[in-house]
Amino acid sequence: MSDRNENFPDRTGTETECDNDRTISHNSPLPQNQEATTISHDDESRLKTKSQFLMGKDNWMWEIGSWILSAVCVVLMVVVLLNFQGTALSKWHMSIAPNTVISILATISKTSLLLPVAECISQLKWLHFDKARKLNDMDLYDSASRGPMGSLFFLWEVRINLGALGAIITVISLALDPFAQQLVSFPSRQAPMGENSASFRITQAYDSGAYHNPQNSIEGFTDFGMQGSIFSGLFDGLPPRAFECPTSNCTWSDTYSNLSLGVVGQCDNVTKSVDNSCQDFPNTRSTVCNITTPGGFQFNSLKLHQSAIFRFTCLNTTTHTTAPKLDTELTSFAVWRPLVIGDLENFEVIECRLSLAGYLYSDITVKQNILNIQKEVPIPLELVRTPNSKLNYFKPTSDQFPPGLYFKLLRQIFNAELIYPTGKEDGVVPDVLSKGNLSLITENIARGMTEHIRTGPNSTISNGVAYQNETYIHVKWPWVILPITVVAGAGVFLACSIGLNSRRKAALWKSSSVALLLHSVEGSAEDGFHSRDIPRAEMDALAEKMRVLRGDNMGFRRED
Repeated sequence: MSDRNENFPDRTGTETECDNDRTISHNSPLPQNQEATTISHDDESRLKTKSQFLMGKDNWMWEIGSWILSAVCVVLMVVVLLNFQGTALSKWHMSIAPNTVISILATISKTSLLLPVAECISQLKWLHFDKARKLNDMDLYDSASRGPMGSLFFLWEVRINLGALGAIITVISLALDPFAQQLVSFPSRQAPMGENSASFRITQAYDSGAYHNPQNSIEGFTDFGMQGSIFSGLFDGLPPRAFECPTSNCTWSDTYSNLSLGVVGQCDNVTKSVDNSCQDFPNTRSTVCNITTPGGFQFNSLKLHQSAIFRFTCLNTTTHTTAPKLDTELTSFAVWRPLVIGDLENFEVIECRLSLAGYLYSDITVKQNILNIQKEVPIPLELVRTPNSKLNYFKPTSDQFPPGLYFKLLRQIFNAELIYPTGKEDGVVPDVLSKGNLSLITENIARGMTEHIRTGPNSTISNGVAYQNETYIHVKWPWVILPITVVAGAGVFLACSIGLNSRRKAALWKSSSVALLLHSVEGSAEDGFHSRDIPRAEMDALAEKMRVLRGDNMGFRRED
């Protein structure tokens, strides 16, 4: 070659290699193929370049950049999780799943993290031999820089030092991927479909379609729906309350907008308060009794005595009152019932009435397509006098409700449509009233009438919210502690390694194989290691016993 001379001497000769003014001389004779290596002053100054932050191999820029990339990935991971925590999965518009994004960021972070950790461990290897150490420690440091298994051996064999921190980080980094997979889960929840997605009807007016003719009488007053509701309540056949909920799971807010016109029923046992007067008539061998209740109801009875040709008791058990009705009262009736059959002296009298009322509905929900009204409070009403003779206006007696809230209905409409008591004793209705649970029957009638009024043609809609199952992104934050801790630990490890190396002014050889090849151990030939085929076990045994430290001339000096 034109610019290079090479001589290949025998074992007793000399070899000179000239390459760009670099000279390596080998003194002869060389025993047993062992060569002593010396390096010129120029070569030594080049090889001992001190640590400095410049572009090239003799700096920490790659390690710092890799750690920054790892930290950025963890920060991005946290930012993504914060932005989409609790968000519906349907709002995730990327083509890859959220956990895939987290996994990619975690993988990049882990891969970038291992570079500075491995290089720092390798650099600490050289600093480790600033004092006399076992030569075998060199192999332990190299193994620790290669991965988790070598790091475990390193932690087992070497006492705690700065390199142990890097080994711990390397081992713990194995858990980064599994922990990242645990960060995101996709449970289901009930989410609103939107406003006004459910409805519950209410009303402040009732109009059956009846009207006044020129003769001032009511025309077209038959409300068959109302009559059907009354008879349904009478015979305990009430239909379910009407509502609209598209998902079988809805709620309504608790506001005064859920106040609706209705009917309330009430029954009282007035037996102890009745006026019972009887008179005997010897001519007819009979006794006539007149019973008057506190509500103005009157019962007339006739009893024939045993000496008469025929013996019987005649009593009208249901009747209507002769007292004037209250403004909000729709109708009322009383029932006389004997406690002992045929005994006029042992009886009970029950007064019942149906009155207008406002109903304030709250805690309205639909669960599994069943309407539940937890609170249904009746509000007493009072009549409001108006110039319009065809309408009755009512307002709540309480001051808790907004001003201007009125209920209206046609005058006399209930008198024309409800059961009009005629005092007749035949038919099914008097029999039911005389034998059934009057309180329950009256409440059912009131509920049936209320439902008919609430869902009538004058009703309006109280809007609610329908809920449906929704898959959403749930972040389990405790799992993010490990990635943050590992990256922070790696940053501390890198900073400590840079500081220690700078303080000792050591060259940045890190994991360089060239630097290792250029080193030799003084006196190793004296131990009989001359063959290139020496078994690994013998070398390890010697390295375990041999204590060396770095010398000044690119070599290790034995300290046995």
